[in-house]
Amino acid sequence: MALASGVPRSENSETVRPDGRDTDQLVGSVLSDIAERLWPKNTAANIAAECGCSVRAAERYLGGQREWSGDAIAVIVAEILKRHRMRNVKVVKRS
Repeated sequence: MALASGVPRSENSETVRPDGRDTDQLVGSVLSDIAERLWPKNTAANIAAECGCSVRAAERYLGGQREWSGDAIAVIVAEILKRHRMRNVKVVKRS
């Protein structure tokens, strides 16, 4: 199926780039790659412990079976900032 603009759409109506790659999947896979580099062992357990979700939910984020939550993304960003000693930036949950 294609839109009037000529950009193809996938069957499940997710956004697809002109080169045919699914943009939503690209973001999820990038986050998975970053998380696995930050925590090479027990990646899902580390994400779960930091963001307060279950290990199973974290495994689904990593496997691309579930959309990343804002809290899980914030955990990854906070870890990157911490490792680069950017102490003037703080990532906090919304109330």
